[in-house]
Amino acid sequence: MSARQKSCGPCTLCCKLLAVSELAKPMGQWCAHLQPGAGCGIYDTRPHSCRTFECVWLMDPEMPHRFRPDQTKVVLDQDPDGLWLIARCDAANPQAWRRNPMYMALKAFATQHWGKGKLVLAVAGRRTWVITPKEDIDLGEIDPRSGLKVVEGTDGRVTVEMTPPAS
Repeated sequence: MSARQKSCGPCTLCCKLLAVSELAKPMGQWCAHLQPGAGCGIYDTRPHSCRTFECVWLMDPEMPHRFRPDQTKVVLDQDPDGLWLIARCDAANPQAWRRNPMYMALKAFATQHWGKGKLVLAVAGRRTWVITPKEDIDLGEIDPRSGLKVVEGTDGRVTVEMTPPAS
């Protein structure tokens, strides 16, 4: 979307949950440049990854205000290929994705895209869950660079295969 119809407003949750390599800012820590109540202290010169990031709420003009990250405590994100919908939560609030209306929306997306090569994940720190139409699979703590492959057997059982990150 070139001309956004929404703005972040007071929401700054991505400034905590996302890693910013250009600033050596790890995931899960508030950015040192965030000024409470005033936003980014280096907005005009912020790094490329900050300039280009848009959560799903910002990108989707139809997504209601109640899904804004500061309302749900969840930043909806996608992988670069658009194959994973990722519900990113603060490790201090790891179950935020399980609260409605977020949980119902994640389940609906999982149901709509099941078997079509798309995954729905919830991530809190390094802990990750795969959300399927029928169950939520807790993968425990994993390296965020790991590859995931979800396989549904003929018996309906779902298994998750992890591949280690490329060196």
